[in-house]
Amino acid sequence: MDNPAVEESSTLENPMPLTQEEKRRLLIKKIWARYPAPENDPAFPNNPTISSTSDGSSTEDTEVTETERIGNTNWCSCERCIKMPTQVESICCREVDAVDACIPEGHQCITQADTFLSQIVHHEHVRIANIAIHLDNIPIVDANNNRRLRKTAYRMFIAWIYGILGKGNRRVIPSCAVNAVRHVFPDPNGSYVGFLYSNDYDASEMAFY
Repeated sequence: MDNPAVEESSTLENPMPLTQEEKRRLLIKKIWARYPAPENDPAFPNNPTISSTSDGSSTEDTEVTETERIGNTNWCSCERCIKMPTQVESICCREVDAVDACIPEGHQCITQADTFLSQIVHHEHVRIANIAIHLDNIPIVDANNNRRLRKTAYRMFIAWIYGILGKGNRRVIPSCAVNAVRHVFPDPNGSYVGFLYSNDYDASEMAFY
């Protein structure tokens, strides 16, 4: 009569050699056994569902932010800004640390500073600065001269706030300051260039900026 117990013992003591495929499967099984199932993995309990930008904000939020200032002045704190055609120009003096530091105590806008009133929007001072820069006394009534005077006033504003920046370095001027300069040196057609980066200029226009 056969003895199953003896036969089983014999099988365990002399197991059949495993094939390469069986060894591979056994090794994979052992490796998987060392790690938890994906649903039980605590490393990422909540998988992201919205693509994000490098600063952590979602792509959808970024698209809204890029245009949310255009067509309104909700971003203005000094109450003297105007609507600007681009997002980059839609900035208030209270949002720029270097500009905000120059606002006199008890006032809310850079356009109320003595230096701004006596230098940046003072017609005669800007005219003289324009002559010094261009070495050319263009008639004040000339529309093109008003354009030069505006650009000169902007350069004076930048020099006052930031000092010498160096060639190619530009800063956006707050909307309130731009509006004040345009009021003193208006374009007869209401046509204004707006902010441009240094590499946006055409070579023929460089003399004006």
